[in-house]
Amino acid sequence: MADFTASNAVRNSSATLNLLAMQASQTVDVSDIQDERMVIVVQNNNDSVAVNTATITIAPGGFLANVLGTLSVDVADGGACKTIGPLEGMRFKSTASKIVVGVAVTQSGTVSSVKAAIIKLP
Repeated sequence: MADFTASNAVRNSSATLNLLAMQASQTVDVSDIQDERMVIVVQNNNDSVAVNTATITIAPGGFLANVLGTLSVDVADGGACKTIGPLEGMRFKSTASKIVVGVAVTQSGTVSSVKAAIIKLP
């Protein structure tokens, strides 16, 4: 499982948004930011003819609120976008300061057609 490259937002300025192809599972290193300072933007570019919904999952972490479980968000196909977060560290951050993000696509869609940008807020 590789770390996903994040974009760092800059207060009162701009930053490049890197939409990257997702894998079935990837991690985000959040050791350099405070809790609740990360959002995920997801775009599902799978063809809408076969109803290829992407399900994004954020796995529970290693702290007290992990008992609330996995967060699952469905993103429709055909280029639809959703923003997920800000994400609570007490629920999703592992003891190694990583957040695990998974993706699955229904029908005949492909995971690599789902693009995501991780944005670390200042």
